[in-house]
Amino acid sequence: MLRYTLRRLSFLPIILFAVSVLVFVLLRVLPAGDIADVIGGANATPEQKDAIRERYGLRDAIFPVTVPGQCENLFWYVPKCTVDMPVVEFHRHSQYGSWLGDALRGDFGTTFNNNASVRHEFVRRFPASFELVALALSFSVVFGISFGILSAMYRNSPLDYGVRIFAVLGTSIPEFFLLTLLIIIPSYLWNYAQPSGGYVPVWEDPSHNLRLFLPPALIMGIAGSSSLMRLVRTTMLEVLRADYVRTARAKGLRGRAVVLNHALRNAGTPILTALGTAFIAVFGGSVIAERILSIQGNGQFFFISTLSRDLPVIQFLAVYTAGVVVVVNLLVDLSYAWADPRVKYS
Repeated sequence: MLRYTLRRLSFLPIILFAVSVLVFVLLRVLPAGDIADVIGGANATPEQKDAIRERYGLRDAIFPVTVPGQCENLFWYVPKCTVDMPVVEFHRHSQYGSWLGDALRGDFGTTFNNNASVRHEFVRRFPASFELVALALSFSVVFGISFGILSAMYRNSPLDYGVRIFAVLGTSIPEFFLLTLLIIIPSYLWNYAQPSGGYVPVWEDPSHNLRLFLPPALIMGIAGSSSLMRLVRTTMLEVLRADYVRTARAKGLRGRAVVLNHALRNAGTPILTALGTAFIAVFGGSVIAERILSIQGNGQFFFISTLSRDLPVIQFLAVYTAGVVVVVNLLVDLSYAWADPRVKYS
């Protein structure tokens, strides 16, 4: 398994490099106007815009590519074309080369909006996003697995029908609609205002922290658990009909031991896959929750930066998201061997 893990991890730098190149080039070639106009504003003079281009290296080539005889027709223009075939030159005399060199040293640039360090802003906002995602994923796992098992054990009962209806509704109703109701309904019915904005660590003010994070995390967890409930129910129904489950019951094992030690363990592989998918869904859904409730996390940071075309922030968070997805998929693949001894990575 160690060799398999190392081999999978060896692809991580390649994936991050490919994502960084793709995002970097697309952000700069899409027809969205001059970046200097976005940074300087509508009242910026031509001299101020030239200073902005010089400061952020916007006059350099986007990507260090040399193409003989066609340099003047390409957006990645490089002044000297002295080779016989296209050549990618990894040097700092280009926008991507400069960004990559700084990123390898841990410097991801500064934001266009307030000239703050991207890394510093990410670290400052990370605890809020981590707490929201962790709580939402916990609710998804608890609700999805527990109610999915109960629905399978009491098939065609009122509990089963209630769980199936709940799963369909949870899958059908968008999260942003439920999060908006979270603000409207309590204020209208009980004159209660859901806290919004800022971030207070749980060890400083537990009451305010839980009031801020528990309701949106619960809504995100319910939405994320809907598909997990249906998958757990379907998988458990197949396993509960298996011969070894009937044999275990015939030997006199308690129903709880049969379900948890035999049925759930053998149904673990598809459930683990669904857990990885649920994490990615919650991870992406945190952007909506943080925006609606004005939580100072990386989701809102990414949203605001996208609207204002803050390229260093978008570039870093896109690469960060790709890394998180790759690592989560690797952990899910490795967990298959723990859930099913028949799976061998050799």
